[in-house]
Amino acid sequence: MAVDLFWYIILYLYPQYSSLITLVQYLLQQQVNLPLDLFKILIFPGILFVSIVSLFAEWYDRKIYARLQNRVGPFHTGYHGILQPLADIIKLLAKEDIVHKGAEARSLAATPILALTLSLVMLMFIPVYRNAGIISFEGDLIVLLFLSTIYVLTIILTGWFSIDRFSEVGTARAGMQLIAYEIPLVLSTLTPAIIVAYYYSVPVQINTLLNTILGTTAPIGTPTIFSVLTIANITQTQQTIGIPFILVAPISFAVFIISQMAELEKVPFDIPEAHTEIVAGWQTEISGRKLALFRLANDLEYLWAAGLATALFLGGPWGPGSDIGLTTIERIMGVFPLGYVIGTIWFLIKVFAIIFLIANLRTLFARFRIDQVVRGSWKYLIPLAFLNILIVQAIFYLDLFKWQATYNLLIWITLLL
Repeated sequence: MAVDLFWYIILYLYPQYSSLITLVQYLLQQQVNLPLDLFKILIFPGILFVSIVSLFAEWYDRKIYARLQNRVGPFHTGYHGILQPLADIIKLLAKEDIVHKGAEARSLAATPILALTLSLVMLMFIPVYRNAGIISFEGDLIVLLFLSTIYVLTIILTGWFSIDRFSEVGTARAGMQLIAYEIPLVLSTLTPAIIVAYYYSVPVQINTLLNTILGTTAPIGTPTIFSVLTIANITQTQQTIGIPFILVAPISFAVFIISQMAELEKVPFDIPEAHTEIVAGWQTEISGRKLALFRLANDLEYLWAAGLATALFLGGPWGPGSDIGLTTIERIMGVFPLGYVIGTIWFLIKVFAIIFLIANLRTLFARFRIDQVVRGSWKYLIPLAFLNILIVQAIFYLDLFKWQATYNLLIWITLLL
């Protein structure tokens, strides 16, 4: 009662600040730990952490790509060139920002800021050291895919605002390619959600490729459409059954990786910025600070793609030792247990394994034509994604787990060939 009287007196003395006082009162009542929340957003696993890891991921990708082509790659700036991505961004920030006559200057200045902001926000959804990211709620996977579509629109708008011949061609290519591969990308993310839905709603015996879990019965429940489309639940389910979904749905993982390569415009999907044909495509008229922001946004987008693949198909930060010290008392007291450190290490290992895979795929293939890229999505990836959804549903619905090992073995042999 004394506390209520205190707030009543404050509101009476300072009525002009009623909104701010009410907000402070609400936060204190909810026991929100603002310093800890700010640390998570700004330092770890927030902006500073993902920025450093994304720059390191670019260096790692360039080194692997170079070694596979019998080159050295970045070498001079820092230890074995590890500071080269940071040096490139600093150099671009110091260069003159040129906007040619006729371009939409204000709109062109806003798109790189929007792209960078979207990249940072999307990374807040990725679980780094525990099953949930900084931003986590039911149905967050839907919101995340929506934000990735908005990011694609920033690329299209950048080329549109540039008003340049090469930019227009690159924008048209980017629009066709990115929109075509949004469909298989979304379909490939539905498979983990379907597995979660059946696991928590149908009492089945889990008998997978390696027979890791024998005789485990899934709990009975009534999952909602939003609960199964939640990244934290997908990651938690993989930890509960002890098997990453890549072993259950390898086709979806392959479709997801290929679609993300197209979204990131990695070789062989670098048609929108083909240097030998259209200079730099939609980036032709981008320079100085705007180009630096786009470079950083692209690195963050690369990390987001690898992180989302890790969460959906590799179990996120789950791994041996990632549950050490996760007791109820430590959660209440706010202690950072050892399991969070080990979980972060597992997350980084899986992310860089996916980057290594993408770097190898970049080396193996040459650039496709735009008609080949679009036809490949509609003719191969989308039917494969639908087929895998039907196969996974049939396995769970008809209780065909005795054939699961044979199915997975045939899929992996096909992928390797």
